[in-house]
Amino acid sequence: MKRLTVGVHYTPAPREPIADTVRAAQEIEAMGYRSLALPDHLTRPHATAIAPVPDPLLLLARLAADTTHLSLATMTLLDAFRTPEQTLRSAATLQHITGGRLELGVGAGWQNADLDALPARLRAASARIDALERTLDLLRQAWPLADHPKQPDKDRARLLAAEAAPPRLIVAAGSTRMLHLAARFADTIALTVPTRPRLAGAVPTAQSVAAQIATVRAARPGHLPPPGFHLQIREVTPRASHSADDTWWTVGGSPSRITEALQRRAEAGITDIALCTEDLQLLEWTAVHVLPRLEQA
Repeated sequence: MKRLTVGVHYTPAPREPIADTVRAAQEIEAMGYRSLALPDHLTRPHATAIAPVPDPLLLLARLAADTTHLSLATMTLLDAFRTPEQTLRSAATLQHITGGRLELGVGAGWQNADLDALPARLRAASARIDALERTLDLLRQAWPLADHPKQPDKDRARLLAAEAAPPRLIVAAGSTRMLHLAARFADTIALTVPTRPRLAGAVPTAQSVAAQIATVRAARPGHLPPPGFHLQIREVTPRASHSADDTWWTVGGSPSRITEALQRRAEAGITDIALCTEDLQLLEWTAVHVLPRLEQA
């Protein structure tokens, strides 16, 4: 079993001063978390209103100046907001700015408020997945995962990559088609619930995650190295749930029970988790009481 790495998925509060966001990133780094990831939504619900969300690429460039070893991730870029060339050029620039600490997470999107802002031709899931495939192909022309087939875009892709080192490429996937796509291109697959079930309230379980991992492994081309698997933890609570496997977005109970729950995820094949919270006290508690237990496992 590979050691489970733990990062943080952080969404700045509306109108949060940049100094506060920088300080949060520095504290997260000092606590020992491996990565900090920012989302890519135009807006999000906040209290009783709708609030804007900062551009993750620009904000990560700022955070890179005040951190030293923390991996900085997009989790995940909505591919259809940008052309493939824009994504590649931005990723290469950010890889230079971060000194090689970028983790490039991309996906086809799912939030209705984001999809409503897209051109009508890109609102259908099939069209967005087709567009994402073109982006992933261009990224792999610049940064091959293995012996990527030579395409006419290869020279242009490498020019746009500007000799930047390859970032870890993470593809968010839930549906069968997305899992097959991620299996072809990704270093790591960020497992999630397919869009329609998610909007209807479905959550990941031990069984659904195991099925997704099996799908990826079966679809992974034999000449590629085994992928990693990423999972969000959306709630860490001192209260133990009725069943620890009811939802794999939640862990609860004592530090030992939380550690055991995370170890079960690692035993199932999960290699990376991200705690989705802006609560620095909760992150510090977890860093003190849980992370050392994971390291000793």
